[in-house]
Amino acid sequence: MRRRLLVIGTFFDDTGLLHDAMDAIEPLIDNVVRTRPDDLPAAAVDGLRKSILDAFGTTLAGSKCPGVAPLLQLLKHWGGREEATVALFGDKMPAHQAILANVVMCHALEIDDSHYPAIVHPTAPTLWTGLATAELMGGAQGEEFLCAVALGIDTMARIALGAPATLDNGYHTAIYSGFGAAVTAAKLLRVDRRVLHDALGITFARASASVQAGSDGALVKRFQPAFNASEGLKAVLLAQVGITGVRNVMEGQFGVARLFNHAPLDRTAMLDGLGTRYLSAELTTKRYPTSRCAHGPIEGTLELVRRHDISSDDVIEVHVAVQESCHKREAKPFDPTEGTPQVKAQFSIDYCVAAALLWRDVFISEMTDEKILDPRVLKLTRLVRVNRNPVVGPTQYLPVHVSIKTKKGTFETNVTILKGSPEAPLSDRRTTMVSSVAPMRSSSSRTLPTCASAWLKKPAYASINRAATCCSAGDMSNSGPMMSCTLPPEQKPRPAPVITSARASPRWGSSASRSRRSA
Repeated sequence: MRRRLLVIGTFFDDTGLLHDAMDAIEPLIDNVVRTRPDDLPAAAVDGLRKSILDAFGTTLAGSKCPGVAPLLQLLKHWGGREEATVALFGDKMPAHQAILANVVMCHALEIDDSHYPAIVHPTAPTLWTGLATAELMGGAQGEEFLCAVALGIDTMARIALGAPATLDNGYHTAIYSGFGAAVTAAKLLRVDRRVLHDALGITFARASASVQAGSDGALVKRFQPAFNASEGLKAVLLAQVGITGVRNVMEGQFGVARLFNHAPLDRTAMLDGLGTRYLSAELTTKRYPTSRCAHGPIEGTLELVRRHDISSDDVIEVHVAVQESCHKREAKPFDPTEGTPQVKAQFSIDYCVAAALLWRDVFISEMTDEKILDPRVLKLTRLVRVNRNPVVGPTQYLPVHVSIKTKKGTFETNVTILKGSPEAPLSDRRTTMVSSVAPMRSSSSRTLPTCASAWLKKPAYASINRAATCCSAGDMSNSGPMMSCTLPPEQKPRPAPVITSARASPRWGSSASRSRRSA
């Protein structure tokens, strides 16, 4: 038998069958099945609480972004069972459609948290899938909810860590959002191991996302994680009624490693610390509503502008040196007429540097059409030159070199660390999304806790709702204790409709049936 090596201890024969080692999806499934709320380290839970609050803020901020209104109009036109709630707007619709709407809002500004070097936005798809699933169930214990979201984040990020070339191969890592969503939903629904495996295999069959969306300034860029998250819940429900999924998800002949990574799976990165190190403790809070490639150029520009009091009127030329991957994706001259201006700006180093020069900040207000199309900033974009950095760094985002030539001289700096990363966590209140969006309340009657009360005020989310209320008022001082997210013992989840099949067990039934579903 002729053998073709894929990873140590794993090979395919001529028929494409996998031998000698189980697929790397198996230990991930085992971890989901065996992990209980008490198993989560304090750092993982603390990180998750902060991420939930941050996601509430990014959802509120993103609710007015381009693409949201027509999506909601279409979803309401489609109709369907009233299973879950659209945040802020209060519309009830099928759970998978509510996930689509909520994740789009949460991700629209490109400022929802991320994991690096996995390069994924894991909280948006897992949190909103968890909320929709719990509402579909009629409620969930708060600690089980946090555990399910933490496992979704961990699984999603680990799969991306195992396939580090995904982004450079043109597949956006939003493609892994469905896996995180499926794990979160499956854990809440307490499905058994077989159903979870099938669900992840179905999710893989539905996974899709392209880097080209950002390059083209297409609104579908902010839809990609939402599409995949929606499919994650549907995959679990399909698996529950007996639909089988791909078994060798990661290392099959046409699995994730070959299809998206174009190389053997990095098992070491994927499985390191599995079951003891939960990646919700290692998330980055994004400071700027842009692609991560623009963060280094923005920080370098702001540092020089503030330190040397550089006036944008004095700027002659700006040279920015970035890593090869970012240069390939975002060095194109800025043209807001190609695609949606906001999306083009989010993925343009030229625009982000010009905005930092002119307004000395790049935040939500700098991502409005009024500012993006300002003739002054458009003029400055033509002075920016983006080049490849000859110094190869530890990640595709660092280091970054910025040089600003002005009428008074040339000023330079190197950026080697980014704000919001675990190494440099954000500390000032303005840069935390949940407090930053507080002024928006004056221009809108909608607030997150008020209009999302249909699901946030259910027993499972009472403490999250209190924290969101506190944060939407701009007061972060007492949010910690409010995020304990526990359900009073006298309050029980309402039973949801039972789904059965020849093979799958009920989704939410008797205590006896629950004992058989260990995930």
